[in-house]
This record gives sequence, structure tokens and C-alpha cells, in this order.
Amino acid sequence: MKKSIQILLALALISTLWACSMKNNNLDTNTPSTMKKGQKQQKSQSWGMITLDTNHPLAGKTLTFDIEIMKIASGSVVASGSKIEVNYLGTLEDGTKFDSSYDREETLPFTAGAWQMIKGFDKAVIGMKLGEKKKIILPPEEAYGEYSKDNYQKFTREQLQWFTNAWYKLEVGEELPTQMGMVKVVAVEE
Repeated sequence: MKKSIQILLALALISTLWACSMKNNNLDTNTPSTMKKGQKQQKSQSWGMITLDTNHPLAGKTLTFDIEIMKIASGSVVASGSKIEVNYLGTLEDGTKFDSSYDREETLPFTAGAWQMIKGFDKAVIGMKLGEKKKIILPPEEAYGEYSKDNYQKFTREQLQWFTNAWYKLEVGEELPTQMGMVKVVAVEE
């Protein structure tokens, strides 16, 4: 299930990037399909392959969550299908905070057992009572999965043209905003 979600997210990223590149294709007229026979191709930002790391930034990390049940829509114990609201604090193994509903001063609403949350978080709330607090430690496979080079995706510069039009540099180390969150350029082939 987790792998199919990752594949769907990667496909959504690819189709978004492709749609953006198609929308902006008219900005570079020096492509093989528009060049006259014998015309030399000029070096431009449109050529070469860019490899993006589409792993979640927390992939491969063990996460700790302090969870508090703030609201249960019906009943007094969280069951699969319960609409609930929680407060939580998420930290890394070294204690660094990466997310907190307390900082936003708003609870997180979701339906327990409906795959709206990471697997371990979703399982941990089942059976909790209103007002109950729990600390959980999630290994990568219960959180955002293991870090994998299988999640590297290759794109042409043309497919990523939207980013260059928005003044992002397609160079190693650059982080690009997407619907999935930030992705990082890990390789550039000219």
C-alpha cells in the first residue's frame, strides 16, 4: 500500500511537471522539432537530464510523536472510522522538533484508520480515549518509509522549465517546491 501511494505521488509530480513544461514550451524555439534541417542547436537551459530526489524529507528516519486526543466525534474511545482531532509534537531521534500542532495552535482533524496519516500514527490512536496522551516511536517503515534511490526521478530540462521560469536553478543541491513538498536536485547531465 505504501509503495503504491509513493508511485501515485511520483506520477502526480511527473504529470504536474509535464503539464507545466507543455504550458511553457513556446519559450524555447530551439528544439529539434522546430529547427530547420542543418541548423545547429544552440546550448540552452532546455537540454540535459535532471535527477530529482522525490523521497519524503523524513524518509529513513525514526520519528517520535507525543499525541493527545482532543476530540472524538462519537463515542469515548477511538475506533477505525472515528472522526477525531489530536494535538501532537513530532521529533527526530536527537530531539529536534520537525512538526507540532501546538505551534499552529490548532488541532489536527482526521478519520482514524482511513490512511489519512502515516501508518504508525494511524494505528497508535486506535483504542485511545478522549484526553489520553501517548508517546510513540515509529521506525521508518511505520512513518515515511526507508530512504531509497528508487525514488529518484529523471526529467529533461524542458519538463522542469517552469522552475527556471520562476528563477530556480537546476543545479545539484537546489530544492524545488512541488505539490508533494520540496524535492532536491541530485544530479545534472548536460
